[in-house]
Amino acid sequence: MLERALMAVNLKYADKLPLMTIIGEDLAEKITGVKIRGLKTPAERVKALYEALDVDMMYTLGVRFNVIWGSRRPGLSQGCFNDLREDFPYTDAFHVAYKGLKLARSEHASQLWVVERPFKTYGELLNYLKRYDPRNDEPRSVSEIASEYGEVYQTYQEILDDITLVAGEFYLTLFTYLIIHIGWPLLVRLALKNPDILDELLTKYAEVAEKHVEAWSRTGIKVFVSHDDIAWKNGLFFPVDWYRKHVKPLWRKIWKPIKDKRIKLIFVSDGDYRLLMNDIIDAGADGFHIEWDPRLSHNDIEELTEKYGDSKILAISPSYETMMYGTPQDAVAEAEWISNLAKKYPAVFLAEIPGKPENIEAFYRTWMLRRERA
Repeated sequence: MLERALMAVNLKYADKLPLMTIIGEDLAEKITGVKIRGLKTPAERVKALYEALDVDMMYTLGVRFNVIWGSRRPGLSQGCFNDLREDFPYTDAFHVAYKGLKLARSEHASQLWVVERPFKTYGELLNYLKRYDPRNDEPRSVSEIASEYGEVYQTYQEILDDITLVAGEFYLTLFTYLIIHIGWPLLVRLALKNPDILDELLTKYAEVAEKHVEAWSRTGIKVFVSHDDIAWKNGLFFPVDWYRKHVKPLWRKIWKPIKDKRIKLIFVSDGDYRLLMNDIIDAGADGFHIEWDPRLSHNDIEELTEKYGDSKILAISPSYETMMYGTPQDAVAEAEWISNLAKKYPAVFLAEIPGKPENIEAFYRTWMLRRERA
């Protein structure tokens, strides 16, 4: 429910626990009894699914509806971005990150894989960076980008009406762009050997990111999600102090248009970035979507909610191990644990539910029965 989401992101207790995820149409029909699959249009199915599940909030990248709702199979499987762009579902700043790279499309992945970059050695990278400027690859004005994002936001919000609050998302905030465009081996070497050159590149790309974030700020959204992959399962890619020096000041700059309009800002990254959370908050974040992939323990999650639950927005998922390898009875216990925890705080959203179909069903049925706060 849209109004419930607004209460939650403003740290007010609502009548039910907030929900920020969906389940498959088949399972949703089985649990709710609402007909979804037989509806004619994608828009009708989206509305029916979100209404049946009573989803409070969802967030979206810039998307191409003709691709995500189309039935045509993608054409080319390999080439440059312009070759593959027609069937690529997202807008965002992917055209900047993918520029000049040889790419491949797999059948089940929504993003493209980098096959080859225009540099193979460290010396070639340094020569490349002398003439490369990502700002040249985003010539559009903020107004033009805002028009594109605004159409996506308005389309979804009109479909979902007062059912679900639609938030915007920018995927390539800063560090993720580096991973795609430079690649891991040379990126690590650049950070160690020529940090001044890397800083220059980051600063240039931050101007691109700020244009996109400002564009989202003009669409009317109330919540914005900033994605930036800075960690993996075992922790941050680089030391905390490195992010504080090289990334945090640019995050603050990139997020300024959102903060100036008092739009709520949720940060999301793969992996375990707990060591940097206070810095991310200091840079402007109002909360975190904590993915299931770092495999945090119950104790870890409880410590996070105790630390941030009263003052920040949190989105959490059930345990991957329990949901994937446990029994339906284990999934029921997981739903009981996560709902009991969420009831202590105003804005602990339920996020993605990984796992086997029978466990997802057991978890979701239990969570729904326990969703009322009273």
